[in-house]
Amino acid sequence: MYASLFRNVLFPLYETRLRGRETLTRLQELERSQWRPEHELRDLSFRRMVEAIRFAEQHVPLYRRRFAEYGVRARDVQSPDDLLRFPLLTKDDIRKHAKELVAEGFQGRMYQSGTGGSTGQPIQFAYDHRTYEARIAAAMRADGWAGASPGERELHLWSRATTAETPLRKAKRRVHETVLRKRMVCAWDLNVTQLAALCDSIEEFDPKVIISYPTPLYYLARHALETGRRLPSPRGIITSAERLFQHQREVIERAFGAKIFDRYGCREVMLIASECERHEGKHINLENVHVEILRNGRHAGAGEPGEVILTDLHCRSMPLIRYKNEDIATYASAPCTCGRGMPMLASVEGRVLDMIVGPEGQLLAGEFFPHLLKDYTDVARFQVHQDRSRTITIRLVPNGGWSHETPARVERAAREFLGERAAIQVVVVDDIPLTPGGKYRLTVSEIPVELEREATA
Repeated sequence: MYASLFRNVLFPLYETRLRGRETLTRLQELERSQWRPEHELRDLSFRRMVEAIRFAEQHVPLYRRRFAEYGVRARDVQSPDDLLRFPLLTKDDIRKHAKELVAEGFQGRMYQSGTGGSTGQPIQFAYDHRTYEARIAAAMRADGWAGASPGERELHLWSRATTAETPLRKAKRRVHETVLRKRMVCAWDLNVTQLAALCDSIEEFDPKVIISYPTPLYYLARHALETGRRLPSPRGIITSAERLFQHQREVIERAFGAKIFDRYGCREVMLIASECERHEGKHINLENVHVEILRNGRHAGAGEPGEVILTDLHCRSMPLIRYKNEDIATYASAPCTCGRGMPMLASVEGRVLDMIVGPEGQLLAGEFFPHLLKDYTDVARFQVHQDRSRTITIRLVPNGGWSHETPARVERAAREFLGERAAIQVVVVDDIPLTPGGKYRLTVSEIPVELEREATA
């Protein structure tokens, strides 16, 4: 009853009438456009890309200067390959030239945001009201694929603010969560006692949808299975913000008896791609974000991993055009059988820096280590770090039943793939700190990666 009242009366009244937002209009447009043929959606995304370049050329100082340096103009863009002549925007560019990225004469409110600094170098940026509406609408469309509906119970296992809240802000947040029927649980520092209490909370709350980082939800699911706890089955589980590994998916889905709808996004442009009910890959949110995958200076074909290049198609306050977010992804070779025209990503390999480089320059995909360590029940948590000398440090946090032979076994297994010449050390630690954004970095490498060399795992 409440969900229907909220969805049909309260939320439209608040969002459209009181706040003057066009979020629901944008959502209706996206619900229709997802069924358009792929060639129409690609053409729409490309035309919006050209419009974004034209706007930047006329109104944004940094792009105007860079385009002139590269000898390119918006009028020269006739096909997607013409984009290859335009400069890329890096994180360092945003840090050094943020003021030059703000559009001249922009009028209206700008929302300040930033990355959590998972690579150790946070960046700050801003976006406008129109962009906010488009991003929320895209998230709501993907929520619907996972069975979510406004006003129904949602459990969020997520990060929390790192600064103290004022009483007023705390009160507003609690009202907001109560009205939306959201229960927010901090994903940080989940020990055994807290995991048991969280199982109790989930059983009592009986959420229709769960939204979480993959890693803490995996620990929760593993705890439930190991202790024989029966968890309620939501309609869907949405994972995001970290890479979801196959063994994590299997454990989480078994513990909850529900399917995972994994997403790929970044703070800079928010939602990039999402799984639908067929789970055949991730549909690209190309009505809002133009996605390029580059490999050796060209656009990658299906099945070829390459660097992700993003353009926000709506932001006109601080546009991010051809932004290199330091991730690697692969286009799917076939469309989804669901019938949606949105093209697909087959995989998101994670950050370039998450790949480990061997002594001969070979690449070991970061997924190797979760796959290797998933069967070590005496390891509670781990992290692999490679410094600039190529020394690989594997940090292990002991779990119950810890075996003193585990470090040597892990080192031997790593050497089978990286060779005896690899500098590998395994250390036992009490804890592994999270990033400032509350995420777990499983593999961290400071060695530049050559994408033309294939990963070995």
